[in-house]
Amino acid sequence: MVIMYHERQEAALCGQHCLNNLLQGPYFSASSLAQIAQALDEQEAKLMLEAGMTSEARAFLSQESANVDPSGNFSIQVLSTALQNMFGIQLEDSRRPENKNAMQRPDSQTGFVLNRHSHWYCLRKLDNQWWSCNSTQSAPEKITSSGNFSGLASTLRELVSDNWTVFIVKGDKWPPPAPRNQGAPPSNWVDPAHPPPDPHDPHAEVAFSNKAARREDPKFTAFAGEGRTLGGGGGGSGGGAVDMSKLSEEEQLAMALSLSQNLAQQARVPSEALVLDEGAPTTTLQVRMGDGSRKIVKANHTHTVAQLKAHVATFAPGVSFSLKGGFPPKPLEDDSLSLADAKLLNESIVFSPA
Repeated sequence: MVIMYHERQEAALCGQHCLNNLLQGPYFSASSLAQIAQALDEQEAKLMLEAGMTSEARAFLSQESANVDPSGNFSIQVLSTALQNMFGIQLEDSRRPENKNAMQRPDSQTGFVLNRHSHWYCLRKLDNQWWSCNSTQSAPEKITSSGNFSGLASTLRELVSDNWTVFIVKGDKWPPPAPRNQGAPPSNWVDPAHPPPDPHDPHAEVAFSNKAARREDPKFTAFAGEGRTLGGGGGGSGGGAVDMSKLSEEEQLAMALSLSQNLAQQARVPSEALVLDEGAPTTTLQVRMGDGSRKIVKANHTHTVAQLKAHVATFAPGVSFSLKGGFPPKPLEDDSLSLADAKLLNESIVFSPA
């Protein structure tokens, strides 16, 4: 019996589902991808401001994010950055000339990511078989039999002819499939030969065994407010953000120069790993620092919030800060909670200087 990790569609988070189904585990959350989108927005804004507050820069800053929309659709840049940062895995457009040979022998690859009309899903090779992992389906679908990959080539040709964009997943540091029933609801591990009923189907006779644990479709809010802001990251009125549209041109230029100088002066401190008990369950956290950089922290489920804060303090010696976690990010105030009890497993942590 084959058991596979399979996330089903929630809101418009197919990008998150695509990555986790590709990697066969709950490696990315909506919050961690949203933080990557925000960091990319800030990098793009910094580049636009290198020549000062030009008309092009003002127009760019007035637009909504190109990396995530309010419903939770993530861009290819976000998905690529997430895979690259975490595992050194790259997504390459199959239409590039150097990928012609790879598409002629697709069975030599390990995975493909597919996109059309803001929907993402993947094809993944496991146990010498190819599977279509689409979050709109209740379970992965086998598209080849063991050792016979003729169905893969025809499937890819049909997808391309149907205007799907195919990205080749390249890299040799694929993580192993996540341990069953760790870090996600048990219903996310399925037997493709006996797919579970669709929980949204009113005619389904059997509900998910962990119905109470299944999350409701979230009302995803990436970055509230209109356009981009400086000083507060992704927009909205919180966190000291400044609405650029309400400032004069001189004030906008002064703030842009200040932002550029601050980003240039912020130091990046090498991370240090916590002492792990390799025999106990572990989790991987992404800590987003004040300068937009990310630190990867591997910890045990039993490490406490206080221990996490002490570890993060090594990234910015002498700096007072607070941490936020979860989605939407909330202050981590109970230092006695374990990472598991604080629901921080595989989550993104936000570092905020005091």
